[in-house]
Amino acid sequence: MNYLQDIFSDNIRQWNNRCPACGACVTFRLHNGETGSTSIARCGNNIKSTRDFSKDKSDRQDMKLCDWKGKAVRMTDGSVRFKDRNGRFLIEW
Repeated sequence: MNYLQDIFSDNIRQWNNRCPACGACVTFRLHNGETGSTSIARCGNNIKSTRDFSKDKSDRQDMKLCDWKGKAVRMTDGSVRFKDRNGRFLIEW
């Protein structure tokens, strides 16, 4: 078992964390540090993602919605990479 051995080093790679459908940030919760562990990942513009709303109703009309959903996967170096619904890793930008 590999538990985030490089968490405090500079060896963790930064992967693409943008939604392939709209370009918003991908949101996820992955508390398990074991290599290969997974959790649900959603677009930041998904209705189930946590967002701040202003009280002004006109701003809500301009709100973007995106239904992209995938998986967050813990890599061997402790980083997190995202897969789409087809099981393919997201392309690096």
